[in-house]
Amino acid sequence: MEQNYQNENQETLSALQIKCPGCGGPMMYAPRAQNLQCVYCGVTKPLSVTPAEIQENDFVLWAQKNEEEKAQAEQEQTMVAQQVKCAQCGATIQLDAAKQSTNCPYCGTPLMLENAQVKRFWQPEYLLPFAIDKKDCNGLFSKWLNGKWFFPSKYKKETLMGEKFQGIYYPYWTYDAHTVTSYIGERGTDRKVRSKDSNGNITTKTVTKWQRACGTVIHDFDDILVAASKDLPEDLVKEHKSWPLKDLVQYSPEFTAGFTTDVYTINFTEGVEIAKAEMEDAIESDICKDIGGDRQRINSKDVTYKDLMFKLILLPLWIGIFKIDCKTYQFMINGRTGEVHGDYPLDKLKVTLVVLAVLVLVALLIYFMW
Repeated sequence: MEQNYQNENQETLSALQIKCPGCGGPMMYAPRAQNLQCVYCGVTKPLSVTPAEIQENDFVLWAQKNEEEKAQAEQEQTMVAQQVKCAQCGATIQLDAAKQSTNCPYCGTPLMLENAQVKRFWQPEYLLPFAIDKKDCNGLFSKWLNGKWFFPSKYKKETLMGEKFQGIYYPYWTYDAHTVTSYIGERGTDRKVRSKDSNGNITTKTVTKWQRACGTVIHDFDDILVAASKDLPEDLVKEHKSWPLKDLVQYSPEFTAGFTTDVYTINFTEGVEIAKAEMEDAIESDICKDIGGDRQRINSKDVTYKDLMFKLILLPLWIGIFKIDCKTYQFMINGRTGEVHGDYPLDKLKVTLVVLAVLVLVALLIYFMW
């Protein structure tokens, strides 16, 4: 039985490989050319990168399904993939079927491919294909480092070879909603009041007059992004906001050939709560503008979500790591725009000099003011 299972897995993986029509070798997606290229003979296959006509999923309809209905519906939208879990950081990665070996893109640990399993999960509906090639990463990373004045100068000459960058498709849920919010609050109007103390000194203070305010605000949200995995630091994920989602294409495994794909661990019902928190921040800003005045208080609000929709997409990232003084630093390059974000060590001497310079400046200002 075990042999039959292994044979079935191997047959599945073979079917998943994108094979060259010429030599039968594996084909991989080439970001610059935006086509498939054979790694052996160089034969290419064109791919359509025409933006897709987006169709969203109705959140209410999906959330109301019972477990049996969800299982049936998800079965129709699932895909088979080879997955392996990193023993070091715990990330779950979907591997390209043509890869014989690879390292975890998040911590650099070699992945134990003998532990890989063929599993079925919800297929992404759309993706943004890579446009930045691995060969571009060194230049983008070096330019980013050169702009970090506090980065230790002695490490700037260190060259990161292209092999240290790994391309990964990171999963996101997107949410749309039409919101109507009624609120009760207060509008504060400031005025200056001058008074004289017993010594004849005149002081000025601000007095706020509060008045009741209420009303309704409407806000339409489109493509609120929520990371569907926790494998990347949340603060780094939030830094990447420049995604041209209008260029999303229909999902096809051909675009992921040669890349790894992170597997979502946050489902759509969990993701919507994160999206709503972001929406409510924007709604509160709308309420404050609607209240007007110099100051605002929001005593209560009632948000109604209508036409709540969602979808699962994949976005391209180049992940890199470097180690300095036994500490690992991680950075990300937007696979579409080339934007770079990440962690880096601080030069303690430079930081100390800046702090001392600020203290001297403050001391001089105080001296001349007195």
